[in-house]
This record gives sequence, structure tokens and C-alpha cells, in this order.
Amino acid sequence: MKLRVGLIGCGWFSHFYAKTLSRIGERVHLVWVADMDPEKAAALSAKTNAQPLTDFREGLEEVDAVFILLPHHLHYSVTLECLNAGKHVLLEKPIAVSLQQADEMIQASEKNRRTFMIAYPHRYRASMQLFKQIIESGRYGRLFMLDAMMDESLKGYTTGWISKRETLGGGVFFSSSPHMLDVMFWLGGDVQALSMAGTHAGCEMEGEDTAVSVMRFKNGVIGVTRHLWASPKSRIWYTMNAVCEKAHITLTTTPLGDLVSEGADCEWKTRIVAVGDTEEVLHESGEGLELQGEIEHFHECIETGRTPETDGPTARNLIARIFEAYDEASAKGANVL
Repeated sequence: MKLRVGLIGCGWFSHFYAKTLSRIGERVHLVWVADMDPEKAAALSAKTNAQPLTDFREGLEEVDAVFILLPHHLHYSVTLECLNAGKHVLLEKPIAVSLQQADEMIQASEKNRRTFMIAYPHRYRASMQLFKQIIESGRYGRLFMLDAMMDESLKGYTTGWISKRETLGGGVFFSSSPHMLDVMFWLGGDVQALSMAGTHAGCEMEGEDTAVSVMRFKNGVIGVTRHLWASPKSRIWYTMNAVCEKAHITLTTTPLGDLVSEGADCEWKTRIVAVGDTEEVLHESGEGLELQGEIEHFHECIETGRTPETDGPTARNLIARIFEAYDEASAKGANVL
């Protein structure tokens, strides 16, 4: 089945979708791209040969599914409209800016019997799939700690809707730390407790631009995340470290150029290294912010009726944990807002 798709929201990240779709055009056909800004729609249309629209509603009858890449506060209304029009939806994270909105979106997907998947791409990357297999193989003994970091230098870029708590949904911990949290939940299992702390370190925004979290899983594994939007200089963009009985297993992914300016054209380097008594390089590739595995999973779920790994309830659980951590941090003065 060749999936006919429309893409809603033609900002910076939409070009990553365009690059991926150019490789899998035999399975997914991008019919149109839509943005209220006609120049953005035209720019993405020129790269994809898809029809440019300024109103996505004009194209809904022509597609089976939509990719929604909009500011967080618009996820709710646009997703509901698309689901109620009978379209499958792949929605960029987070699911919504409130639990009530998330619940209504999940109910709409169930009522209309449409596939509803939230885009958390890192668990679908080939290198991360291998990382999980290595841990679960038991080769390096029992896992007992996970430690992740995203190091981003975004001073000057946290403007517009990103700068406002109401439209972003919070700060960096709500917006981008879930890239690490989703993988940690996927690796660690059910969460017993999650706490966070945040601060302002240089970005002009209402929410925290720097955040850490600590968690304990029901199986005894503990986890830590660290996320900087105000880094003085990004070093390794994404690090996921699994501490096992016999070795550290570390996955690193970093752009070789300037990610902000080069976008989808930026080249990457990804490695998995095990360090115990000796050092072993287990994987090296040019995989970066890769979306192919995610989009192929979405396509497969539509074809087979399978529930997506990152379905509505999974994404709702993630923001519920984040809101609980925010409330605790606010009560204890652990998050500067």
C-alpha cells in the first residue's frame, strides 16, 4: 500500500521529513505541504514537488494520513480536526500541552479507528535499536543505571512561541528532554519516581532552558537526564550511557557541521562504545537525526492495524510524569520559572 500523506507545518524540521520521504517514495507519497506562511510552503514544495497549500483543510480529501509539525499549542485542535476527518496522524512530540487535551485526542483516534502516533524518533533509529539489543543481550551484565545528555547551544533561537510557557507547554524539560526520557522509559520499563530541577542560563524564554532529572524504575534501575539549550558550545549533541555490571555502553550522536544552519543537510557521526577492562567499538555510522525508522513504523501500523510503540497513551504517560515532576519542583523551589 502506497500511503498518501500531507504535511502540516513547513518550518525548520519539515526539511528532515522531506529528505527522508525522498528515500522512501515507493511507499509514502507526499501529496501536499501546508503552512500559513506561503513562502515556507513554497520552499518545501520546491524540494519535494508536493503541492503547496496555505490551508491544510483544502487537501484532506486527497490523503490517507497527515504529518503534523506545528507549535505545541496547536497540536490539539489540528489533530482533532484531522482524526475526525478520518485521517491517520503522525504528530510531532509532545502529544499536547495538557492531559485533558491528550485524552480528547486519544478518544478521537479510538472513535474514528485511526492510527495515532507521536513522533519520538530516537527509539526508532537503527543505532538506538542496536544499543537496546546490546544491553538486553546480557553480554555486559545487568543494567543498573542510565545517564543521558543533550547538549544544545540555542541562545538567540528560543523566540516566538518557543519563548512562552503557554505555547511551549513548559520549558526545555517539557519540550525536548522527552527525546531522552522516551528512550529511558523504553529501556528501563515502568517508572517508580521522577524528579526534576531547572534553571535559566542565558536563553530568553519564560520556562527553564537547562534541566536535569533523576528517576528510579520499578526494576531497580536508576536514570539521570541533563539537557542544555543554553550550552556555551555544543560538544556531543546526544549521549545515552548505560552502566552495566561489566562495562559502560555509550551511544553518541553529534553533527559534524552546524546543525541549526545546515539542518537536514548536516552530516553526522554516531558511535556505540563499550568500556570495561578494554574498549570495544561496537558501531560506527553516519546516522544522525534519522526519521526513516519512525515513518516506516507508522506506515506498518496503518497497514497491519498494529498499535504504534509511541501511541497516544504512551505519549500521555510521558507528559503526565513531566507535569508531576514540574509540580514537585515548583513546590520545593527546584525549578526557576
